[in-house]
Amino acid sequence: MAKEKKSVDTAFEKVEFLYARGAIVNLQKNPRYTEKVLTERPSIDWVTDGGLPKGRLILIAGEPSAGKSSLTIQIAEKLGDRILYGDTEATLTSDYLEDLGADPAKFDHFIPETTESMSNVIRSQIPNYDVIIIDSINNSASGEQLQKTAEEKTMANRANVLSSQLPIWISLANQYNTTIIVLSQVRDNMNKTNKYSPDTVIPGGNSLHHNSSLTLELFKSSKKEKDEKGNLGNKDKIVEGNMVRIKCTKNKVGKVNREVAIEFTYGKGYTIEADIASAAKRLGVLEMAGSWVKYKGTSLVQGMDNLVPMLFDNPELLDELKKEVEEKWPKKKIKDLFK
Repeated sequence: MAKEKKSVDTAFEKVEFLYARGAIVNLQKNPRYTEKVLTERPSIDWVTDGGLPKGRLILIAGEPSAGKSSLTIQIAEKLGDRILYGDTEATLTSDYLEDLGADPAKFDHFIPETTESMSNVIRSQIPNYDVIIIDSINNSASGEQLQKTAEEKTMANRANVLSSQLPIWISLANQYNTTIIVLSQVRDNMNKTNKYSPDTVIPGGNSLHHNSSLTLELFKSSKKEKDEKGNLGNKDKIVEGNMVRIKCTKNKVGKVNREVAIEFTYGKGYTIEADIASAAKRLGVLEMAGSWVKYKGTSLVQGMDNLVPMLFDNPELLDELKKEVEEKWPKKKIKDLFK
């Protein structure tokens, strides 16, 4: 045994001499943990099983107008004060950030010309930022695609670039504890061969999903409609948002396949009020009596759609519900999440 241990120690020393000190470590002597950051939104913290991982790649995919960008912006500030926003769709504005309750001073913005230039910026700036966001990966074009005409085929060019670059992003993100959040679309699965095949796929190749540590998928379930006076169920309706199902389809740092439904409002995103309402219902703090929402035996409003506006106008009730939610699902210390 002593001879075997000596040969292992010699191998360790050789690797450290060739590469770097600490290239190989013993996990009992040097335990490794992934730091998780709570978003202070109980539903998101529950579906991710304890918050967002630092120094990892997070994939957020979803249908159009499901609130991918809004959710990302509203949770990014919890991961750090220096945020780089790669805006391939060229849609981000300071007004939009302020409407979502974010601080524009924390966001630096760039519009990549190609997938390759985007990757070069990310690789060079990972050491300088806490969070890097790519919105969205599907809207970037490779350099080869730009050079060819519309008639020429460019199948899988972007996917090939990402396959080679994603491992580099992940290595650097882990080294500098920078979180990379990549947004993607979901599309109908046109190659569905049987009833067990998935209904939707995430475009851009399999490498994006394989390299992510956490994948959240967003799907619209029902519309939030009101008339001009704010009443539900009348004619001449205006769509103000959607109920959105958020499902964790991959989680390397926690439990997977958790799902929540949260109200998404255009122009406001996923508000604290909507998140608390969803969490309170799931935990039994709020009860349903038919279509009526009841709290401690008292009927509050008819329908969950009317509860969120009520919480906007009643901060005392919001604080009370938040305290009860936290008592039923207490915030854990980071080190306790790994026991």
